[in-house]
Amino acid sequence: MMAGRVPWILGVLVVVSVASGVVGAQSGGSVLDGVFLSAQADRGERTFDRSCLSCHDTTEFSGGRFRLSWVGRTAGDLFDTISTLMPEEDPGSLSPAEYASLVAFLLRLNGYPSGETALPTDLRSLQQLPIVEAP
Repeated sequence: MMAGRVPWILGVLVVVSVASGVVGAQSGGSVLDGVFLSAQADRGERTFDRSCLSCHDTTEFSGGRFRLSWVGRTAGDLFDTISTLMPEEDPGSLSPAEYASLVAFLLRLNGYPSGETALPTDLRSLQQLPIVEAP
């Protein structure tokens, strides 16, 4: 009985894999495509000043340090790391919108352009935005 189901299950897995690849290919974008609002990055800068500056300096998150840590990963990876580890004294205490604004601020800090839409606040959408080399 199970032997008859194996090809069907494998077929479903292939369809799901192909479909998820198509979604990623259709988005085809990256953080170079203006994936955050300028006002959102401004809010992120204020949040950084309020919640992060007592322990961190922006140089920790810019230039070569940023490239080595984040190029080749996604905005979702950055969001997930920040939202699960920071602020150090109370990880996860900011709202998803505040964490997304922090990511927007860090992207702007590293030369990525703002655009016409806000950076999403959900991890799944953010995982679809690769961080590539800034121009």
